[in-house]
Amino acid sequence: GLDRRINKSSKKANPKFNNKRLRKSEIDDLVRGIGLQPVQVKSSKSNKVSNQSNDKQQAPQVKTTESLPAMSNLESPSISLQQQLDYSRNGHTVLRSFIPQQTIEQLKSEIVPYANSQTLAAWKQKVEVQLADSADEYYRQNSQSIANGLADIEACQDMLESLGMANGDLPFLQFFNTWRAKDSNAPTVRQLCLSPYLAQAASILMDSPTVKLYQDSLFHKRAGDGWTPWHSDSRMAPFDTSKMITFWIPLQKVPTPENGGTGLLFVNYSHSDFALPYWNGAEGKEYERLEQRYGSGSIAHHMPMSVGDVTVHNGWTLHSADGAEFVEEGEDRYAFSVTFVDGNAEVRADALLENNQQTKGDMEDVWSYRPWVTQVEPRTSFRHALVPIVWPVERND
Repeated sequence: GLDRRINKSSKKANPKFNNKRLRKSEIDDLVRGIGLQPVQVKSSKSNKVSNQSNDKQQAPQVKTTESLPAMSNLESPSISLQQQLDYSRNGHTVLRSFIPQQTIEQLKSEIVPYANSQTLAAWKQKVEVQLADSADEYYRQNSQSIANGLADIEACQDMLESLGMANGDLPFLQFFNTWRAKDSNAPTVRQLCLSPYLAQAASILMDSPTVKLYQDSLFHKRAGDGWTPWHSDSRMAPFDTSKMITFWIPLQKVPTPENGGTGLLFVNYSHSDFALPYWNGAEGKEYERLEQRYGSGSIAHHMPMSVGDVTVHNGWTLHSADGAEFVEEGEDRYAFSVTFVDGNAEVRADALLENNQQTKGDMEDVWSYRPWVTQVEPRTSFRHALVPIVWPVERND
Protein backbone atom coordinates (compact mmCIF):
# COMPACT_ATOMS: atom_id res chain seq x y z
CA GLY A 1 0.00 0.00 0.00
CA LEU A 2 0.93 3.66 -0.10
CA ASP A 3 1.96 3.49 3.54
CA ARG A 4 4.52 0.75 2.84
CA ARG A 5 4.81 -0.63 -0.69
CA ILE A 6 3.00 0.10 -3.92
CA ASN A 7 1.18 -2.36 -6.16
CA LYS A 8 3.40 -2.60 -9.22
CA SER A 9 0.48 -2.23 -11.60
CA SER A 10 -0.34 1.18 -10.13
CA LYS A 11 3.04 2.69 -10.93
CA LYS A 12 2.17 4.58 -14.05
CA ALA A 13 2.07 8.22 -15.02
CA ASN A 14 -1.14 10.23 -14.90
CA PRO A 15 -3.02 9.23 -18.09
CA LYS A 16 -4.50 12.71 -18.33
CA PHE A 17 -1.24 13.96 -19.74
CA ASN A 18 -0.36 10.83 -21.73
CA ASN A 19 -3.56 10.40 -23.71
CA LYS A 20 -4.42 13.98 -24.59
CA ARG A 21 -1.92 16.43 -26.03
CA LEU A 22 -2.90 19.98 -25.15
CA ARG A 23 -2.64 22.72 -27.76
CA LYS A 24 -0.11 25.45 -27.03
CA SER A 25 -2.86 28.03 -26.54
CA GLU A 26 -4.56 25.75 -23.98
CA ILE A 27 -1.30 25.23 -22.13
CA ASP A 28 -0.63 28.98 -22.15
CA ASP A 29 -4.04 29.65 -20.60
CA LEU A 30 -3.49 27.01 -17.92
CA VAL A 31 -0.03 28.31 -17.11
CA ARG A 32 -1.34 31.87 -16.77
CA GLY A 33 -4.14 30.56 -14.58
CA ILE A 34 -1.67 29.25 -12.00
CA GLY A 35 0.35 32.44 -11.96
CA LEU A 36 3.18 31.46 -14.32
CA GLN A 37 4.30 33.19 -17.48
CA PRO A 38 4.30 31.04 -20.65
CA VAL A 39 7.70 32.29 -21.75
CA GLN A 40 11.29 31.16 -21.39
CA VAL A 41 12.91 32.84 -18.39
CA LYS A 42 15.98 34.85 -19.24
CA SER A 43 18.72 36.28 -17.09
CA SER A 44 17.55 39.53 -15.57
CA LYS A 45 18.98 42.17 -13.30
CA SER A 46 15.53 43.03 -12.00
CA ASN A 47 13.67 41.58 -9.05
CA LYS A 48 16.70 41.77 -6.83
CA VAL A 49 16.25 41.14 -3.13
CA SER A 50 17.95 43.02 -0.34
CA ASN A 51 20.00 40.50 1.61
CA GLN A 52 22.37 41.14 4.44
CA SER A 53 25.81 39.58 4.20
CA ASN A 54 26.69 36.86 6.68
CA ASP A 55 29.49 34.97 4.95
CA LYS A 56 31.30 33.70 8.03
CA GLN A 57 32.56 30.53 6.41
CA GLN A 58 34.38 30.21 3.12
CA ALA A 59 33.17 27.79 0.46
CA PRO A 60 34.82 26.71 -2.79
CA GLN A 61 34.37 29.42 -5.41
CA VAL A 62 33.50 27.88 -8.77
CA LYS A 63 31.87 30.31 -11.17
CA THR A 64 31.90 28.65 -14.57
CA THR A 65 31.72 25.35 -16.39
CA GLU A 66 34.77 26.03 -18.56
CA SER A 67 36.42 22.70 -17.72
CA LEU A 68 33.19 20.85 -18.49
CA PRO A 69 32.86 21.10 -22.28
CA ALA A 70 29.62 19.14 -22.29
CA MET A 71 28.03 21.65 -19.89
CA SER A 72 29.60 24.86 -21.21
CA ASN A 73 27.71 24.44 -24.49
CA LEU A 74 24.36 24.45 -22.66
CA GLU A 75 23.65 28.14 -22.26
CA SER A 76 19.98 27.94 -21.30
CA PRO A 77 17.84 24.97 -20.23
CA SER A 78 14.90 23.96 -22.36
CA ILE A 79 11.91 23.65 -20.04
CA SER A 80 8.67 23.22 -21.96
CA LEU A 81 5.36 24.70 -20.89
CA GLN A 82 4.03 21.17 -20.44
CA GLN A 83 6.87 20.38 -18.02
CA GLN A 84 6.17 23.59 -16.10
CA LEU A 85 2.51 22.66 -15.90
CA ASP A 86 3.27 19.08 -14.81
CA TYR A 87 5.59 20.35 -12.07
CA SER A 88 3.10 22.94 -10.83
CA ARG A 89 0.08 20.61 -10.95
CA ASN A 90 1.54 17.21 -10.02
CA GLY A 91 4.52 18.33 -7.94
CA HIS A 92 7.06 16.60 -10.20
CA THR A 93 8.18 16.21 -13.80
CA VAL A 94 10.93 14.59 -15.87
CA LEU A 95 13.56 16.25 -18.06
CA ARG A 96 14.74 13.75 -20.67
CA SER A 97 18.35 13.95 -21.92
CA PHE A 98 18.76 17.02 -19.72
CA ILE A 99 22.41 16.49 -18.76
CA PRO A 100 25.00 15.24 -21.28
CA GLN A 101 26.03 11.62 -20.76
CA GLN A 102 29.69 12.70 -20.75
CA THR A 103 29.01 14.88 -17.72
CA ILE A 104 27.21 12.07 -15.87
CA GLU A 105 30.08 9.66 -16.51
CA GLN A 106 32.62 12.20 -15.27
CA LEU A 107 30.46 12.97 -12.24
CA LYS A 108 30.24 9.29 -11.30
CA SER A 109 33.98 8.73 -11.76
CA GLU A 110 34.68 11.53 -9.26
CA ILE A 111 31.98 11.26 -6.63
CA VAL A 112 31.80 7.50 -6.06
CA PRO A 113 35.47 7.15 -4.99
CA TYR A 114 35.10 10.19 -2.73
CA ALA A 115 31.94 8.76 -1.17
CA ASN A 116 33.70 5.46 -0.54
CA SER A 117 36.27 7.37 1.51
CA GLN A 118 33.44 8.93 3.57
CA THR A 119 31.47 5.76 4.32
CA LEU A 120 31.99 5.90 8.09
CA ALA A 121 30.58 9.42 8.20
CA ALA A 122 27.51 8.24 6.28
CA TRP A 123 26.92 5.48 8.82
CA LYS A 124 27.32 7.94 11.71
CA GLN A 125 24.71 10.17 10.10
CA LYS A 126 22.25 7.27 10.06
CA VAL A 127 22.97 6.56 13.72
CA GLU A 128 22.42 10.18 14.73
CA VAL A 129 19.08 10.32 12.93
CA GLN A 130 17.87 7.17 14.70
CA LEU A 131 19.10 8.37 18.10
CA ALA A 132 17.33 11.70 17.64
CA ASP A 133 14.09 9.80 17.01
CA SER A 134 14.55 7.49 19.99
CA ALA A 135 12.11 7.28 22.88
CA ASP A 136 15.12 7.52 25.21
CA GLU A 137 15.63 11.13 26.28
CA TYR A 138 19.36 10.62 26.86
CA TYR A 139 19.80 9.39 23.30
CA ARG A 140 17.81 12.32 21.93
CA GLN A 141 19.76 14.88 23.91
CA ASN A 142 23.16 13.41 23.03
CA SER A 143 22.61 12.02 19.54
CA GLN A 144 25.45 13.96 17.91
CA SER A 145 28.14 13.14 20.47
CA ILE A 146 27.17 9.46 20.66
CA ALA A 147 27.26 9.07 16.88
CA ASN A 148 30.55 10.93 16.54
CA GLY A 149 32.11 8.69 19.19
CA LEU A 150 31.57 5.48 17.22
CA ALA A 151 34.91 4.17 15.99
CA ASP A 152 33.99 2.12 12.94
CA ILE A 153 31.20 0.91 10.68
CA GLU A 154 30.63 -2.23 12.74
CA ALA A 155 30.02 -0.11 15.84
CA CYS A 156 27.50 1.96 13.87
CA GLN A 157 25.72 -1.17 12.67
CA ASP A 158 25.58 -2.55 16.21
CA MET A 159 24.10 0.71 17.48
CA LEU A 160 21.50 0.78 14.71
CA GLU A 161 20.54 -2.82 15.43
CA SER A 162 20.10 -1.98 19.12
CA LEU A 163 17.75 0.80 18.01
CA GLY A 164 15.68 -1.63 15.96
CA MET A 165 17.16 -1.00 12.51
CA ALA A 166 18.82 -4.04 10.97
CA ASN A 167 21.30 -3.60 8.13
CA GLY A 168 18.70 -4.74 5.59
CA ASP A 169 16.26 -2.06 6.78
CA LEU A 170 18.59 0.76 5.76
CA PRO A 171 17.23 2.44 2.60
CA PHE A 172 20.53 3.95 1.45
CA LEU A 173 23.73 5.65 2.53
CA GLN A 174 23.72 9.42 1.99
CA PHE A 175 26.68 11.71 1.41
CA PHE A 176 26.08 15.45 1.76
CA ASN A 177 27.59 18.48 0.03
CA THR A 178 30.49 17.11 -1.94
CA TRP A 179 30.57 20.49 -3.71
CA ARG A 180 31.86 22.09 -0.49
CA ALA A 181 34.59 19.52 0.23
CA LYS A 182 37.98 20.95 -0.71
CA ASP A 183 39.54 17.47 -0.58
CA SER A 184 36.86 15.75 -2.68
CA ASN A 185 38.77 15.97 -5.98
CA ALA A 186 35.36 16.26 -7.64
CA PRO A 187 35.33 19.45 -9.75
CA THR A 188 32.41 18.21 -11.84
CA VAL A 189 30.22 18.10 -8.73
CA ARG A 190 31.01 21.70 -7.83
CA GLN A 191 30.59 22.95 -11.36
CA LEU A 192 27.28 21.16 -11.86
CA CYS A 193 25.84 22.36 -8.55
CA LEU A 194 26.82 25.97 -9.23
CA SER A 195 26.07 25.95 -12.94
CA PRO A 196 23.66 28.54 -14.37
CA TYR A 197 22.13 25.68 -16.37
CA LEU A 198 20.63 23.93 -13.33
CA ALA A 199 20.00 27.18 -11.47
CA GLN A 200 17.96 28.71 -14.28
CA ALA A 201 15.93 25.52 -14.62
CA ALA A 202 15.15 25.78 -10.90
CA SER A 203 14.17 29.43 -11.36
CA ILE A 204 11.79 28.56 -14.19
CA LEU A 205 10.08 25.67 -12.42
CA MET A 206 9.80 27.38 -9.02
CA ASP A 207 8.90 30.71 -10.62
CA SER A 208 11.56 32.32 -8.44
CA PRO A 209 13.63 35.23 -9.77
CA THR A 210 16.41 34.48 -7.27
CA VAL A 211 17.67 30.98 -6.43
CA LYS A 212 20.06 29.64 -3.79
CA LEU A 213 21.87 26.30 -3.72
CA TYR A 214 20.78 24.42 -0.60
CA GLN A 215 22.64 21.11 -0.83
CA ASP A 216 23.78 18.20 -2.93
CA SER A 217 23.54 14.55 -1.95
CA LEU A 218 24.78 11.24 -3.26
CA PHE A 219 22.40 8.36 -2.53
CA HIS A 220 24.02 4.94 -2.54
CA LYS A 221 21.32 2.25 -2.54
CA ARG A 222 23.26 -0.98 -2.13
CA ALA A 223 22.11 -4.40 -3.24
CA GLY A 224 19.86 -5.65 -0.43
CA ASP A 225 18.96 -2.21 0.95
CA GLY A 226 15.37 -1.64 2.02
CA TRP A 227 12.66 0.61 0.66
CA THR A 228 12.80 4.39 1.06
CA PRO A 229 9.73 5.42 3.12
CA TRP A 230 7.32 8.08 1.94
CA HIS A 231 8.57 11.53 2.87
CA SER A 232 8.79 15.15 1.76
CA ASP A 233 12.15 16.90 1.61
CA SER A 234 10.96 20.22 3.03
CA ARG A 235 10.21 18.57 6.38
CA MET A 236 13.94 17.94 6.68
CA ALA A 237 15.13 21.41 5.68
CA PRO A 238 15.53 24.49 7.93
CA PHE A 239 13.47 26.82 5.74
CA ASP A 240 9.94 28.16 6.01
CA THR A 241 9.05 28.11 2.32
CA SER A 242 6.94 26.38 -0.30
CA LYS A 243 9.61 26.93 -2.93
CA MET A 244 12.23 24.21 -2.70
CA ILE A 245 13.12 21.96 -5.62
CA THR A 246 15.26 18.85 -6.08
CA PHE A 247 16.85 17.55 -9.28
CA TRP A 248 17.32 13.76 -8.96
CA ILE A 249 20.04 12.54 -11.31
CA PRO A 250 20.62 8.77 -11.63
CA LEU A 251 24.22 7.89 -12.46
CA GLN A 252 23.22 4.82 -14.45
CA LYS A 253 20.18 3.58 -16.36
CA VAL A 254 17.11 2.92 -14.24
CA PRO A 255 14.79 0.13 -15.49
CA THR A 256 11.06 -0.08 -14.89
CA PRO A 257 9.87 -1.08 -11.40
CA GLU A 258 8.85 -4.48 -12.76
CA ASN A 259 12.49 -5.03 -13.76
CA GLY A 260 13.97 -3.91 -10.45
CA GLY A 261 14.11 -0.16 -11.03
CA THR A 262 14.49 1.86 -7.83
CA GLY A 263 13.79 5.32 -9.20
CA LEU A 264 11.58 7.74 -7.33
CA LEU A 265 7.84 7.18 -6.93
CA PHE A 266 5.67 10.27 -6.47
CA VAL A 267 2.21 10.99 -5.08
CA ASN A 268 0.52 13.33 -7.54
CA TYR A 269 -0.79 16.60 -6.06
CA SER A 270 0.59 15.82 -2.58
CA HIS A 271 2.67 19.01 -2.60
CA SER A 272 -0.57 21.02 -2.51
CA ASP A 273 -2.24 18.95 0.23
CA PHE A 274 -2.08 21.65 2.90
CA ALA A 275 -4.61 19.80 5.05
CA LEU A 276 -2.26 16.87 5.75
CA PRO A 277 0.36 18.76 7.81
CA TYR A 278 -2.08 21.41 9.04
CA TRP A 279 -4.53 19.04 10.70
CA ASN A 280 -2.17 16.17 11.49
CA GLY A 281 1.14 17.81 12.42
CA ALA A 282 4.43 16.15 11.60
CA GLU A 283 3.66 12.75 13.11
CA GLY A 284 -0.10 12.33 12.78
CA LYS A 285 -1.65 8.94 12.12
CA GLU A 286 -2.76 10.06 8.66
CA TYR A 287 0.81 9.47 7.49
CA GLU A 288 0.22 5.76 8.18
CA ARG A 289 -2.82 5.56 5.90
CA LEU A 290 -1.74 7.44 2.81
CA GLU A 291 -3.28 4.83 0.50
CA GLN A 292 -6.74 5.59 1.87
CA ARG A 293 -6.07 9.31 1.60
CA TYR A 294 -4.76 9.46 -1.97
CA GLY A 295 -5.65 6.14 -3.57
CA SER A 296 -3.18 3.83 -5.30
CA GLY A 297 -3.95 5.43 -8.68
CA SER A 298 -2.23 8.64 -7.60
CA ILE A 299 1.23 7.05 -7.75
CA ALA A 300 3.40 8.13 -10.68
CA HIS A 301 6.97 7.50 -11.81
CA HIS A 302 9.21 8.29 -14.77
CA MET A 303 10.97 4.96 -15.23
CA PRO A 304 12.69 3.71 -17.28
CA MET A 305 15.33 6.44 -17.21
CA SER A 306 18.37 6.75 -19.43
CA VAL A 307 21.67 8.29 -18.41
CA GLY A 308 21.10 12.03 -18.64
CA ASP A 309 17.41 11.92 -17.67
CA VAL A 310 16.49 13.88 -14.55
CA THR A 311 13.38 13.91 -12.38
CA VAL A 312 12.43 17.10 -10.57
CA HIS A 313 10.13 17.42 -7.58
CA ASN A 314 8.76 20.04 -5.23
CA GLY A 315 10.07 20.01 -1.67
CA TRP A 316 6.61 19.12 -0.34
CA THR A 317 5.89 16.30 -2.81
CA LEU A 318 5.61 12.92 -1.12
CA HIS A 319 7.99 10.43 -2.72
CA SER A 320 9.66 7.10 -2.02
CA ALA A 321 11.66 4.34 -3.74
CA ASP A 322 11.42 0.57 -3.80
CA GLY A 323 14.02 -1.53 -2.03
CA ALA A 324 16.91 -3.29 -3.71
CA GLU A 325 16.34 -6.68 -2.09
CA PHE A 326 16.38 -8.46 -5.44
CA VAL A 327 19.24 -6.52 -7.01
CA GLU A 328 22.31 -8.63 -7.60
CA GLU A 329 25.54 -7.93 -5.72
CA GLY A 330 27.60 -5.28 -7.47
CA GLU A 331 24.60 -3.62 -9.14
CA ASP A 332 24.25 -0.83 -6.60
CA ARG A 333 22.21 2.23 -7.58
CA TYR A 334 23.85 5.64 -7.33
CA ALA A 335 21.82 8.82 -7.67
CA PHE A 336 22.99 12.40 -7.26
CA SER A 337 20.59 15.13 -6.21
CA VAL A 338 20.88 18.91 -6.19
CA THR A 339 18.41 20.95 -4.16
CA PHE A 340 17.70 24.64 -4.62
CA VAL A 341 15.57 27.04 -2.62
CA ASP A 342 13.94 30.39 -3.34
CA GLY A 343 16.37 33.26 -2.75
CA ASN A 344 13.98 34.88 -0.26
CA ALA A 345 13.46 31.74 1.84
CA GLU A 346 13.95 32.41 5.54
CA VAL A 347 15.36 30.07 8.17
CA ARG A 348 13.00 29.02 10.96
CA ALA A 349 13.95 30.04 14.48
CA ASP A 350 13.54 26.44 15.67
CA ALA A 351 15.63 24.89 12.87
CA LEU A 352 18.42 23.86 15.24
CA LEU A 353 18.26 24.15 19.00
CA GLU A 354 21.09 23.94 21.53
CA ASN A 355 20.82 20.16 21.79
CA ASN A 356 20.83 19.82 17.98
CA GLN A 357 17.16 18.86 17.98
CA GLN A 358 14.35 20.31 15.91
CA THR A 359 11.00 21.04 17.47
CA LYS A 360 9.37 20.24 14.13
CA GLY A 361 10.37 18.30 11.05
CA ASP A 362 12.80 15.45 10.55
CA MET A 363 16.51 15.27 11.32
CA GLU A 364 17.83 13.77 8.07
CA ASP A 365 19.40 16.99 6.77
CA VAL A 366 20.94 18.27 10.01
CA TRP A 367 24.40 17.14 8.88
CA SER A 368 23.94 19.30 5.81
CA TYR A 369 22.88 22.59 7.39
CA ARG A 370 24.52 22.38 10.84
CA PRO A 371 27.73 24.15 9.60
CA TRP A 372 25.88 27.36 8.71
CA VAL A 373 22.36 27.59 10.12
CA THR A 374 23.34 29.11 13.49
CA GLN A 375 25.37 31.79 11.69
CA VAL A 376 22.36 33.43 10.06
CA GLU A 377 19.56 35.43 11.64
CA PRO A 378 16.25 33.55 11.60
CA ARG A 379 13.29 35.13 9.83
CA THR A 380 15.43 37.44 7.70
CA SER A 381 16.75 37.46 4.16
CA PHE A 382 20.30 36.21 4.55
CA ARG A 383 23.53 35.66 2.65
CA HIS A 384 25.97 32.86 3.44
CA ALA A 385 28.80 31.32 1.44
CA LEU A 386 27.51 27.79 2.08
CA VAL A 387 24.08 28.66 0.68
CA PRO A 388 25.14 30.76 -2.32
CA ILE A 389 22.94 32.63 -4.74
CA VAL A 390 23.32 30.81 -8.06
CA TRP A 391 20.68 32.61 -10.12
CA PRO A 392 20.68 35.14 -11.65
CA VAL A 393 24.32 34.81 -12.64
CA GLU A 394 25.20 38.44 -11.93
CA ARG A 395 24.04 37.98 -8.33
CA ASN A 396 25.96 34.78 -7.57
CA ASP A 397 28.22 34.56 -4.53
